[in-house]
Amino acid sequence: MNYDYLTKIRSQVALYSSKKSSNLLSGEFRSIYRGRSLDFDDLREYAYGDNVKDIDWKASSKTGKMLIRRYIAEKKHNILFVCDGGSRMLADTSVGASKMDIAITTLGTIAFLIDRHGDDFALIHSIDKGYDYTYFRSGNVHFENVMNRYAETIKKEPKYSIAQVLDYVTENIRRNMVVFVITDMAGVRGLDEKLLKKLTYNNDVMIINIDDAYLHGENVFDVEAGRYADSMFLHSNLLFKAEKRNRDRHNAEMEEIFKRYKVGMTTIKNEDEIIDNIVELFERHRYENIG
Repeated sequence: MNYDYLTKIRSQVALYSSKKSSNLLSGEFRSIYRGRSLDFDDLREYAYGDNVKDIDWKASSKTGKMLIRRYIAEKKHNILFVCDGGSRMLADTSVGASKMDIAITTLGTIAFLIDRHGDDFALIHSIDKGYDYTYFRSGNVHFENVMNRYAETIKKEPKYSIAQVLDYVTENIRRNMVVFVITDMAGVRGLDEKLLKKLTYNNDVMIINIDDAYLHGENVFDVEAGRYADSMFLHSNLLFKAEKRNRDRHNAEMEEIFKRYKVGMTTIKNEDEIIDNIVELFERHRYENIG
């Protein structure tokens, strides 16, 4: 795989861990799931963020380590990444960052954290020939395979839209999951209530929206049209304000729909925002789904 991405991911996680905890997201991540099984399964060492009520004091006194009871519902979770691709991902964000780099690094960062937590994860995305779907697994080899699969195909024009991929998921993957959708503004706008209702029936859904550049500035290149935008529009403040109003209106409409189905969303403009935005997304999703 491209080890530059892996190096960036590890350094970002290490930097954040030094500020918070060496067990980044262990408590926050697990708590986003609805419900809890009462079926005891095994013991594991206490990690930051675990519920103190789960500590097994008798076992802890025998081993000399702080151990907590782990329940079947908490031991393994199925995490599905649904990722967008194509020419749109070759564009920049509004601050000039590469959408492709942000998408790949975001996938890798969340997968890295999930793998450290011991959960199983899979990737599904559309490529030029149809769907590319991995098994639900964990471990370094699987992590690198998922990263490779996405990095190698993200530039290719997908056969299906992100909405069509999600519809395929609802019809063909029969398990309770946490679904992470990595897309952009066009992908978000393609989601409708009917699809979200089906998708959220048995699954938790979180959306990472990769920010899009505005049609305003110097030498704006339209990656879908394959040409530079007409310079007469690039410095129009009226056009910029109209574009911003239109974008804000669409975002507000989608946020209202997401609220109804308890779908969390965050927008990322720069790689430096990835960790903080992911943590904030997890925490917000957890509190919105309590009860």
